[in-house]
Amino acid sequence: MPNKEYPYYFIKLGTLYYVNVSYKDVKKKEIASYEFTHDESVVFPFDTESIVKQMADECGGHIIVKSLICI
Repeated sequence: MPNKEYPYYFIKLGTLYYVNVSYKDVKKKEIASYEFTHDESVVFPFDTESIVKQMADECGGHIIVKSLICI
């Protein structure tokens, strides 16, 4: 059986990688807060390209594509 390759996506903003987002309602206005890190080992990976594109557009980052090879 051949190896199967699965893409996964990170968001990068300058030298930082996306970790998390939280939303709050402040006086009936939704505000988003994004967390970033320099440490790639704690980065949150996305498995759906459309979701990561939306998040990258919201925070101003760009998408990094990596592959996971399953044996």
